[in-house]
Amino acid sequence: MKYALYYDYETIGDVLLIVINPSLIPTKEVKTNDVVALYYHDELIGINIFNISKIIKIKAKGLIPLINEDVLNVINHVLENASLNKLPPLDDSGFKVAKIIDIEEHPDSEHLHICQVDVGEKEPLQIVCGAANARKDLLCVCATPYTFMPNGQQIIPNKLLGIQSNGMLCSGRELNLEGYEGKRGLLELSSEYKVGTDFWKY
Repeated sequence: MKYALYYDYETIGDVLLIVINPSLIPTKEVKTNDVVALYYHDELIGINIFNISKIIKIKAKGLIPLINEDVLNVINHVLENASLNKLPPLDDSGFKVAKIIDIEEHPDSEHLHICQVDVGEKEPLQIVCGAANARKDLLCVCATPYTFMPNGQQIIPNKLLGIQSNGMLCSGRELNLEGYEGKRGLLELSSEYKVGTDFWKY
């Protein structure tokens, strides 16, 4: 099961959000103590754990891209007490160090590029990108398909102006990095980053 964890005390209060399917609007809520399970009919699409700081301290401001086993065990204990299934390990954020190995201009756009992107897999990903600094051999960060972004969006493969795009190349702002709030363009990485590794493990 693919899911994402979000916590931002200043914005939403002392609530841990577990997002499973952000594209659906809940039709039913089931509350058990401080746990609210959100369903679209019979499909579990999200879980909110209120007053989470009474159980565990979380130092985060938005997306929690990775979580260690001890913290996950505490969360799963809460879920089990609410008669919900445990979450699988969240040890792969989906944000890969990537290299643009080929790039061409989109035939129907003045600013979009069609990039072939090495993320350490057997085959490169084709990603349509509009960043001005996208170029061949650039090391950057790729949100692979079905990864959850800091803004809550999930990256779903789709077509942009008729060209298939299977992921998203990210700016520092889109990654919610400090100091990048007003900066446009892809986050450029140095050669110390290895293609295919998890960006958030550095």
